[in-house]
Amino acid sequence: MKFVFKIALCAAALFCAAEIFAQSRRNAQGLFAEGIEAEDDRDWWVASEKFQAAVRANPAYADAWFHLAKCLYQMQSFELALQNLQNAKKYSPERTDILNLEGMALISLGRFDDAEKIFTQIQKKYPNDIESRFGLAELNLLKGRTTVAERLYSDALSKNPGNVKALLSLALLKSESKDSPRAERYVNEALRVGSADPQVYYIAAFLDFKNGKFDAAERRCLSALQLDGNYAAAYELLSLVYFAQGRFSEVIDLADFGISRDRENGNIWYVKGLAQQKLGREADALETWILGLEAVGDDEIMRAAFELLVFRTLPLEDPRRADWAKFHVQKGLEHSKRYSGRAMRYEYQAALRLDPQNFRARNAFSNLLRAEGYSENYLSQMRFIQENEILQSGIQAMKDDGKTIDAADEKFALVKLSDTVEGYESLLENTLARKWDVNPFFLDKNRWNLRIYYMDSSAPLAHPELSRVAAEHLCVLFGGVLGQSVEVSAHRARDFSAAYSDAYKGGFDYFIILDAEEDERDIKFEATMYSGRNGTEAKKFSTFKTGNDRYASSLLNLRSAILASLPIRAKILNRSGKDILVDIGRTEGMVAGAKFAVVKRGALRTSDTGVGVSYSEKDFLGTVTLSNVGEDISEGVLGDTGFYDMVNARDEIVLVEIPGMENSSENDIAEDTSPAANQRGVPVLTAMPEIDGDPLRGALSTGQKNSTLVDMIRRIR
Repeated sequence: MKFVFKIALCAAALFCAAEIFAQSRRNAQGLFAEGIEAEDDRDWWVASEKFQAAVRANPAYADAWFHLAKCLYQMQSFELALQNLQNAKKYSPERTDILNLEGMALISLGRFDDAEKIFTQIQKKYPNDIESRFGLAELNLLKGRTTVAERLYSDALSKNPGNVKALLSLALLKSESKDSPRAERYVNEALRVGSADPQVYYIAAFLDFKNGKFDAAERRCLSALQLDGNYAAAYELLSLVYFAQGRFSEVIDLADFGISRDRENGNIWYVKGLAQQKLGREADALETWILGLEAVGDDEIMRAAFELLVFRTLPLEDPRRADWAKFHVQKGLEHSKRYSGRAMRYEYQAALRLDPQNFRARNAFSNLLRAEGYSENYLSQMRFIQENEILQSGIQAMKDDGKTIDAADEKFALVKLSDTVEGYESLLENTLARKWDVNPFFLDKNRWNLRIYYMDSSAPLAHPELSRVAAEHLCVLFGGVLGQSVEVSAHRARDFSAAYSDAYKGGFDYFIILDAEEDERDIKFEATMYSGRNGTEAKKFSTFKTGNDRYASSLLNLRSAILASLPIRAKILNRSGKDILVDIGRTEGMVAGAKFAVVKRGALRTSDTGVGVSYSEKDFLGTVTLSNVGEDISEGVLGDTGFYDMVNARDEIVLVEIPGMENSSENDIAEDTSPAANQRGVPVLTAMPEIDGDPLRGALSTGQKNSTLVDMIRRIR
């Protein structure tokens, strides 16, 4: 009897366990179905939550692991996606969809060789597998092999006619190669076979917008949104369409809707503020960008546009400027941990443009000058701090922030500042400035006159008018560290002819046409410099950056490259016999032994071709070799004057050669903020290499510079 009872208990336990297991499977299947529904709506967060619950209910649920990885991939959590794919492979090791997604995640992590192995193995085993062919195509795109990628997409289409991803990918590639008719045919075919897919309408709208067909782009954006009311990318594109059409009030309404759904989308805040600015509502634009930068503090372009508007519309006395400057001070302190001098100078100068009385920025900037060995300029900064009571203001600001500073410490700081000024004044009693009775800080050192032109971009950009913002910001950056040697202004131009006409009439030495491209992670600027005198092309520049601080880094590189092409010029200030005083010094990279040609005042002209200067033989007056180099002025010895010595004050000098070029990269400030070429336009103060006519190459391959195209293709499901 007992034995029978035990049998019955075991049977009951087994039945309960089986029932619990079956219930768990039913729960997992229900959660999985809910996850699929959210995934179809592109609600990756809800979908991933459901799939996580499904795998908790049934850890052997391969499909749930796979779809969880898909959601994580769409959310750009690629490492986590790979971890979940390993779980999926435990239970379904041969599934090609799992392997293909693994390959795509590896591409996103930059592990191209590992991804290629996976796709190649799939192709060997399953030659007709379309997804692995797509993976190989994207790898080739990233490596710059556009033709190979196009062939792979064409092969995929031939094996699976009507495949929407192949059609849309080919449409994007043909559009990129300016083959609009074939691109349109691929789009129309995709619309025919994928008329229920919102993504097809979105990419069709993207290509319409790129080709300036704004009405068609609007219709197709609305079609995409009718099919999927949560399609965020379609809302963003529609706002760009409205902006291009000048429908700024509708842009603002659409932006408000987008912000209510996602406050951390910097592109929406940016375009709203820009639309308000276009309507003349500058105060509203400032408020929008203030809120936007609170939500998305790392949007460099929005911050640049905001600060340009601050410079133009708000007085220096506006108390809010001090708060806005804090961002740059903090960034400067972060860069100081990596000893990045150029980045530190950029941030501290940005803070001082917003708030000239900012003690922390002024003090940090002064210490940078001292560390570089510019004692006279350091003293100038210390005097500024003392005379404008900036230290007292800084102490009060720290007190206002809640920091306790006792009277003794405050007094000690003020005494230390006074002692520092007195000490450096004593130390610098015998400078060239004292000897020649010249105040270097009142010298006009403008050597060149440039204008930067920007044009309306035909390519869809997350930040409309990026070229304008960058051009205006670049003009600000040419202010340099220790004065300005290049006068730069920004102006909109309809086309090259309009730019050349304006530059010629304005008497500019050179003019630059600036273009910009961007996507979520990368930015690229291209600039072509032309002679303002005859309109011939002088030089091309290109900079591509990815990652953090890419906007500022790109502009700083562009500034350095332009300066590296401009010949070093200066003026004679005075002479005493053979001793010549010139307005150039160590802050502009000069060293003893630098040799200059002396040219009659007003006789220097830009070269007919390329970058450089020329002058006639009759205007050549002699040479000057620097013998005693100060920070901002230098002494030199006059030679080669011929029988008649006609050298006078205000005659010009232009660099012929400079010794010690191999050590020139040590002078970080000079190479970054002043002209740095000899009279032929050959860089002599910068170690920046030129490769294939592109002196500013990013760390990534040429193919990755087409990142907008690649990203668009990768998003196609």
